[in-house]
Amino acid sequence: MKRDKIACHCRRVSYGDIVDAVAAGATTFAEVSAKTGCSTGCGKCRDFITHMVADIQRYPEDYDLPKKTEA
Repeated sequence: MKRDKIACHCRRVSYGDIVDAVAAGATTFAEVSAKTGCSTGCGKCRDFITHMVADIQRYPEDYDLPKKTEA
């Protein structure tokens, strides 16, 4: 994944910004948006970023994050 690739063009939010927000504890699109400002312009990226957040949580190792262990 290219961390500097732009996911939200209106607010210039990169893939890396989204991964970092999830790594910092954001678990929903709304929380990622609040941390990064993504999708607060035109909103066209909302569906993509919602999917990306779910994918990061499901496969964190694909984004160079530690795999979550279940209790």
